Amino acid sequence: MNNKIPVAVVFLFVGTLISAQSKNSDTILKEQKIDEIIMVGYGTQKKSHLTGSISKVENKTLDQIAVSRVDDALVGQVSGVNVQSTEGEAGSAPTIRIRGTGSISGSSDPLIVVDGLVVDNDYLGSLDMNNVASFEVLKDAASAAIYGSRGGNGVIMITTKQGKSGKTKFSYNTFTGVKKAFHSDAYTFSTAETAAREMAETGKISDRTKYMLLLNTNTNWQDVVFDGGTIENHSISAKGGNQDTKFNFSLGYLHDEGVLITDDYKKYNFTAKVDTKVGKKIKMGFNFSPSYTNRRRFDGSVYDALRQAPWLPVYIDADNIQFVNRLRDNGRYANVKIGDYAWERMFDNYSLVTGMPVATGGTSISDTSNNNPVAKILEKNRTEKKFKVYGSMYGQYDITKNLNFRTVFSADFQNTAARRYQGILSGNIGPSDAQLDLGSENRIHLANDNYLSYSKDFGKSDLSAVLGVSAESWDTVGDETSAAGYTSDILQTLDAGTVFLGKRSYSYKQTLFSYFARVNYGYDNKYLASFSVRRDGSSIFGLDQKYGYFPAGSLGWVLSKEDFLSGNSVLNNLKLRVSYGFTGNKDLKIGGNNGYLTENYPSLSLLSTSSSVVNNTVVNAYNPINIANPFLQWERNAEVNLGFDYGLFRNIISGSVDFYRRDSDQLLLNNPVSGTTGFSNALANLGKVRNSGVELEIRTKNITKQDFRWTSTILASQNINELLNFGDSNGLIQSVDDKRASEWINLIGNPISSFYGWVVDREIPKEYITNPYFPVGGQAQDVYVKDLNGDGLIDDEDKTILGNPYPKLVWSFTNDFEIGNFNVSFMFQGSQGGQVRNIADQYLFNHFNSAQDYIIATTPDQGFIKEKIFTNAIIQDASYISWRNLNIGYNLSKTTLAKLGVINSAKIYATAQNLLYIKAKGYTGFNPESIDNTSATTYGYQRGGSPAFRTVSLGLNLEF
Repeated sequence: MNNKIPVAVVFLFVGTLISAQSKNSDTILKEQKIDEIIMVGYGTQKKSHLTGSISKVENKTLDQIAVSRVDDALVGQVSGVNVQSTEGEAGSAPTIRIRGTGSISGSSDPLIVVDGLVVDNDYLGSLDMNNVASFEVLKDAASAAIYGSRGGNGVIMITTKQGKSGKTKFSYNTFTGVKKAFHSDAYTFSTAETAAREMAETGKISDRTKYMLLLNTNTNWQDVVFDGGTIENHSISAKGGNQDTKFNFSLGYLHDEGVLITDDYKKYNFTAKVDTKVGKKIKMGFNFSPSYTNRRRFDGSVYDALRQAPWLPVYIDADNIQFVNRLRDNGRYANVKIGDYAWERMFDNYSLVTGMPVATGGTSISDTSNNNPVAKILEKNRTEKKFKVYGSMYGQYDITKNLNFRTVFSADFQNTAARRYQGILSGNIGPSDAQLDLGSENRIHLANDNYLSYSKDFGKSDLSAVLGVSAESWDTVGDETSAAGYTSDILQTLDAGTVFLGKRSYSYKQTLFSYFARVNYGYDNKYLASFSVRRDGSSIFGLDQKYGYFPAGSLGWVLSKEDFLSGNSVLNNLKLRVSYGFTGNKDLKIGGNNGYLTENYPSLSLLSTSSSVVNNTVVNAYNPINIANPFLQWERNAEVNLGFDYGLFRNIISGSVDFYRRDSDQLLLNNPVSGTTGFSNALANLGKVRNSGVELEIRTKNITKQDFRWTSTILASQNINELLNFGDSNGLIQSVDDKRASEWINLIGNPISSFYGWVVDREIPKEYITNPYFPVGGQAQDVYVKDLNGDGLIDDEDKTILGNPYPKLVWSFTNDFEIGNFNVSFMFQGSQGGQVRNIADQYLFNHFNSAQDYIIATTPDQGFIKEKIFTNAIIQDASYISWRNLNIGYNLSKTTLAKLGVINSAKIYATAQNLLYIKAKGYTGFNPESIDNTSATTYGYQRGGSPAFRTVSLGLNLEF
């Protein structure tokens, strides 16, 4: 008698149905492809019918990555999308670029759409990843053109989780972790090491070095400022419903202490999402999501804190108080006591002979008159509190089986309360430095979308279409108030200040009105076409230029369904895609005190308030701030995309390759004008930029067994940025900081932003440096440069392009393993070829200290010497390789769960981010991804920045 009974088990993976049939102890795995559904803007589409460049990322384990924002988890998940942690503060937004930078004066951030509602990028800071179902990234113009004037930088669509019919399921997800910053070895200095080097090279040590050793202090300022922290997250949800009504309710809390001293971020969020059917023809639903964030900022600069000497203690203690000079600076430090902040100047004028401080003479070792760096940070309190409410309601009526009408009313409200108090110990001169700044801003965004959707299959043809109209408005009001003259920190209110510094209020409004349409057609699942158009009208531009048209079209051909490839055992799937379309950009990023005016009303003649003296009386006055240009219009992108999707050996190997070229023209830039106008420049549509590149996706199913699965994913992208038109400003040379005026050049034929200056020839020998051993860690600020034109002189003719900040390759390599109840995944991610101008070298190596000057009397060839900040000495390779993610999880067995009773599923996991972070040789900074927010034309400026960091966490997912 044979007691072996065949058993069939079904596993559902994304895009694949796998059935495992056991017969006579043999397991046979069969795969059947399921057509995945992709969000495409105002609708969905089968993945097999896509003709544009769209990538989808499902939230399988993204919610287990210990980050405070959902966009932080997208690093390395999509080809063509570069996500950089340009700011290291907890809760800060990463910089996201889809297919490069395409605007000069405008924003290059992608459009963010959450459940159909367009939101600002900051909204991603209030979302709970546990509530996110998937991300869709629309990369080419044909895919993004349905969003018209806002789709020029790509679109990230986020779909949140919905309830499912059946028994209500409760879940609790949590993780807690620790964060630790990576240090820079190049910026780690030691008095003892400097003394040893001085002794080895000169055979003696100076009085300065002797005194620094006598203090017996070795403060590692990186340890002090990068104090690390913890991160924890808790999320509770209830999902369920029946055939007619489905719901999802969730409550979340996150606390991220960051890695910088004073850094702290707390987030509270709630979500209620309900979808219901009313009869056979009506569907209704709503989504209500309030959130609150409380963020204490790191109110200081990393470079300023870390340039302090290692011999300086943080606080005065019993060991070092004997060295405090109570005589100097008119007795300024006479009352210093244990526990006070230590200043460098306190320790000057010390007699090594008597072992006592003296009023004058002696040995001085200070390098700065600045306050203690920790006092500059701890004695300031900069907070930002945001309350946001997002809500939407929709109604859908099925007119016929194939035609429906949908209307959506949505709104989001945001209140921001900013507060910054600089205490009496935060500055160099005491109470007169104390100041309180308060700011408040309210913004309301209203939107209404109405559209018809049609879908019908007839014979071998399938047709779908969307036709709609949309209206949106943004209203913003705010005010700022400041006071000074505080004598103590006890009462930190405006009334406590003795000097009122002023008050400023502002308000502005934007509106957008649009028509849009799209038609998708497929024949025999082989020949595919999609066409769309959107007409946007914006309040930003002039009367004759308010409306713009953004058409797009794409075609697809599934060659693998043709007779000549049908049944091919090697190439089982091959689809060619081609698309061409137009998108736009209406978001200006001009900044400045009047930026809110010029960014929202750039076509109008604008005035700002001022004052003037008339008859010995101060009267209010108004000054023009721009030149009106009623012909200003949309920035426009024209993009062509050629791509193909492939599957080999029954999709054991699959993926896609895309080639694109996007020309962004009519770019808004400040073009030089005659000085007789009273202005040096005026805004005009003149600029043009090209981004072109290739994107590669390779996905492999290495092992597919019932109890063991191993898949791999390789993503890579290359983008080339080129400036094609810069109006009358071609060859413009700019700097960011007048004191450290390193230069950038904006030159046609090169990237938008290029580093400019002299090329280093060689270092100045130490014998020509005034004091090469002071201060600790000091380096010469000057260097010999090359005479590139060979005329025997060093002048501007010897300057050249020194590099640019844009990476040549961004890639990731991911592996996923499922072994019984265990799952393991890891990702390596990297960026190669980009550069930064690391001005932190000048601060931390004390380039500006007179002791590091060359000796004028003896140094040869002084005509060939220039400061390092004007050369490629501080142009550094920003390439890196990171072990970006590691996840090890275990799902409790059904036997164990049965013993626990009420728990349906449970998973325990450990994760780590940046377990390994390899920086390029010669890079001295803390984080090659950290870039200061300057402008598109001076991009790549790094002034210390925030450090990269490692996170290790433990988590638990429970479902009841």
